Amino acid sequence: MQMMLGNLPPDTTTDDIRELLETLGVPGVGEITVSAGLGERFNALVKLDEESSVVVGAICSQLNGHHWKGNDITASHTNLGWG
Repeated sequence: MQMMLGNLPPDTTTDDIRELLETLGVPGVGEITVSAGLGERFNALVKLDEESSVVVGAICSQLNGHHWKGNDITASHTNLGWG
C-alpha cells in the first residue's frame, strides 16, 4: 500500500519523512520518494508494508493536518506511483 503526503516544506528529505513516520509509530515504512509540487509545496510518496487499506486509512487520518516544520501536512491513501 502507498500513501501520499503533501504540503511538505521544500527542504524535506526522505530521511526527514522516515524519522517523522517512525516518531509517530507508523509501521513498515518502505521506499519514500520526495517530489516538488506546486510552488513551495513538496509531496512524498511512501510505500508501506501494510496490506490493509483500513490500517493505511487510519495512518493517513493520524497524519492529515499534522503540524510539522511549519506546515500542516496532508495525507491520503493512493494507488498511484511515480515512474
